[in-house]
Order: sequence, then structure tokens, then C-alpha cells
Amino acid sequence: MGRAQVIGRSVPPSLLIVSAYLALIGAVAGAEEVTAARDDEVEVRIDTVLASNTGTSFEAPAALRQPFVGLFHYSSYRLVQGEERRVAWRREAEFLLPGGRYLVVVPRGYKDGRVLLNVMLIAGTRPLINTALALKDHGVFLLAGPHYQEGILVIAIGAGTTLQASARTP
Repeated sequence: MGRAQVIGRSVPPSLLIVSAYLALIGAVAGAEEVTAARDDEVEVRIDTVLASNTGTSFEAPAALRQPFVGLFHYSSYRLVQGEERRVAWRREAEFLLPGGRYLVVVPRGYKDGRVLLNVMLIAGTRPLINTALALKDHGVFLLAGPHYQEGILVIAIGAGTTLQASARTP
């Protein structure tokens, strides 16, 4: 006997997006409990930097100099946009980015000195990236790629608890 072949309709993209979102929520709900009570909010900073080979300047936050120069081989870095917000744990924050994209960040919790985030980069109605990050408290994750003007955009995603260092020690 031969194998039965299943023929059906393709799944609409909107249904895939909703399914992926529900799967993500289910994974978060079923995951090991993490501490979110370090503070009521987390500081989220999104810096968008244009990396190009036009010029030789570094016009971005000084804290980003070492990671940028070590990872990317461009001669010029210019801060296009920077935004910092205090976001409640498990609440969504949307950041509009140059080029019509936007970034959705959801701080999930705090565990082992790391801020846990869900991050989704969206262009129009299409999610380009949907991932979970565990950033060292006040750490930065660099996401590079979308072409913009004469170079590429590098998105620096930073997050940290708002507690003072002295309050963190048990």
C-alpha cells in the first residue's frame, strides 16, 4: 500500500502570526518561575545606529564603542535614534525604528543576574525576528542587518533592573 497524501489549503500568514504568538505565551507560562519582583519596572533602552563606510566618525554612545568596533567592520557609526523607557514586567513596549520597522519588547522576569526578554522585530505586518533573550543586568544585545540609507542599521537592545547596586545584595 502507498502512503496517503494530504492535500489542503495553505495557512494564512495572519494565522501563523497568531499561532506563533500563542505558542510563545504558552512557553512563557509553562516555563520555570522567575523572579519579577526585583522592582516594578525594568529600564529598556533601544539605540539604533547607522554603520557605514562613509567617513570615520563614531557618533554613538561611548558604551557601544568597544562592541561595535570589535564586531563590525565599518568606518563610521552614527546614532540615528535612541530611546529609553521604564517598562512594567510582563508588559509590552513598542519602539518605532527608522525605515518603518518596529521592535516589541516584553520583559519576562529576572533570574540569576539576568533580565529575561521576549523580542520581536516587525516590518509592516511581518515578524522578521521573534526570540527570547537573557541579558546580563544592564547588558546590551546587538542586532544588525536591515539596510538603511548608505549602510546598515544596528539595533542595540539594553535592559536593566532599576534597583541600586547596594539594594541588590541579599
